[in-house]
Amino acid sequence: MSTPLPTPTCPACGSIDCRRSRWRSHEEHKSHPGLHPWRCRSCDKRFIGPDDAAGPGRKWPLVVGILSLLSLLAIGIATVSMLDRDDPLPGGEPESAAADASLPTDALDAQFRAARAALLDTARGREVSSDAVNRLRQAAEGGHTGAMVLLGKLYRSGIGMPQNYALAARWLGDAANAGDPEGMVEFGRLHRSGIGVEQDAVQAYVWFNRAAALLNMEGVQERDSIAVKLGADELHRAQALSLEAAEAEAAKGEAAAGQEDGSR
Repeated sequence: MSTPLPTPTCPACGSIDCRRSRWRSHEEHKSHPGLHPWRCRSCDKRFIGPDDAAGPGRKWPLVVGILSLLSLLAIGIATVSMLDRDDPLPGGEPESAAADASLPTDALDAQFRAARAALLDTARGREVSSDAVNRLRQAAEGGHTGAMVLLGKLYRSGIGMPQNYALAARWLGDAANAGDPEGMVEFGRLHRSGIGVEQDAVQAYVWFNRAAALLNMEGVQERDSIAVKLGADELHRAQALSLEAAEAEAAKGEAAAGQEDGSR
């Protein structure tokens, strides 16, 4: 009696946590004899791989074995390339490996959580941390604001990559402008200290105030702390700018909702 073939490895992220998927068409089925569609539970990648439902006496076709070997070889080469790659230079970031801005939200969330857990587990070594930072960057590029915030913090502290204030400001600014309250607090702190951006207590107050309006308690504390250091005119201007930003954000939300309704 033959043993069922093992679950295939995802060619995108290397995970073996994959589930069987459905054929999209009869033509797709006919063009892949002996194979089966799979979907990775880690990164949501759909791919064609070996069929693990082989019955007694059934063997892999030669083409399946060749494709599997090529897939494993490609994954090995990509992994070695990633681990041997130099750390990002102060002037910019390396090109992301297989970054996909079209990933669904749940896939980005899973990628972010896995990267964050790996970064917290310092006992697993530099190779795992390097992979985690790469996954974190992919999630940030895909629009995950939590990944943007964490990546910005790492660049600011210099943990996991060379310290780079410009990139810290870029990612925290992207998160703040996307409406993330934690990103607003961290971006306000950069303005308060002049890290990666021009030191500006008024702008720091604006970001803290906007975070506080979204019920972020750190934003409340930071706003009240810096308010006592502003002159009367500065505080008036900061509050006026906060109101303008809130009104602009509300108008943007209404416009987006109108476009969505019009497309239905």
